[in-house]
Amino acid sequence: MKPAILRMKSASLVQDEKGPASVNRFPQTRQTLIQRIATDRQAPEWNTFLDDYWGPVVRFAIRSGNLKTQDAEDITAETFKTLFTADLLSRWLEDRRSRLSTMLCVVVRNLISNRARLQSGREKIMHELKPVLTAEIARRQRDPAEDRFYEAWAESLLQSTLLQLQQDYLMRGRVNAFRVFYGRVREGLSNPEIADCLNLKVTDVENHYKRTRGQFTDRLRSGIEEHVRRYGAEDDFAQEVEWEWQTLGEYLKTHGDLESVFRQLPAESEELRCRERESKADLLQQLTSFIDRKTEQHD
Repeated sequence: MKPAILRMKSASLVQDEKGPASVNRFPQTRQTLIQRIATDRQAPEWNTFLDDYWGPVVRFAIRSGNLKTQDAEDITAETFKTLFTADLLSRWLEDRRSRLSTMLCVVVRNLISNRARLQSGREKIMHELKPVLTAEIARRQRDPAEDRFYEAWAESLLQSTLLQLQQDYLMRGRVNAFRVFYGRVREGLSNPEIADCLNLKVTDVENHYKRTRGQFTDRLRSGIEEHVRRYGAEDDFAQEVEWEWQTLGEYLKTHGDLESVFRQLPAESEELRCRERESKADLLQQLTSFIDRKTEQHD
């Protein structure tokens, strides 16, 4: 079978489950966007929140409950519904002793443990969540689950960055440059093997890889800057970005290097990505209905 770098057309990459051991932490999420979600409950803000956290929560659910992707997506949708209907984000803003990632971990694990009872409705689960969250805050100790959550977030960032780079390079006609990078980081091919596949000189392969990796690194840092800009405190922006960048570097170093991390991630089909878009659109519609009903009640 031909290597994937020869079969690439448009969007043939990324995302799904398993991944390795421990890492430092899940990015600290501060008030900016969360404050607006909790106070205004506007659909556009929830859309951004879903785009940022859907992937990490799905991955975390897969690993925590040993779930299939479809089941993990159901748990993820239920997690965001619970955040909304139980007004957990407002409660979190009032008492910031735990991190947002801690609350997400608690909600996901609680929903997984209650999967058999989901038919009895979310009211019971919401009632059970309050003491669990209280106990979690009281313990205030490092939770290994947050390491898995950080891995999920980092993997989503890496893969979404790779997909964006692919789409940009295809639009600009730089197909071979991307194929070289993809062949190295995703398929573990050597420069001579890539040169043979693409009928290029080895020196051309080396140059393509060096330039494309530089582009990927720049985009990766831009992704972190956007995350911090969206969720971090303005007065700590530069320091927060640098800290997150170093944390990601430590994560990659812990797992070998960039190539090692990518090779542990199975490629995602277009069908899976399409289903994710549909799931998020459906959930956003449900949240919008909740917002409309609450607005009518207040009026």
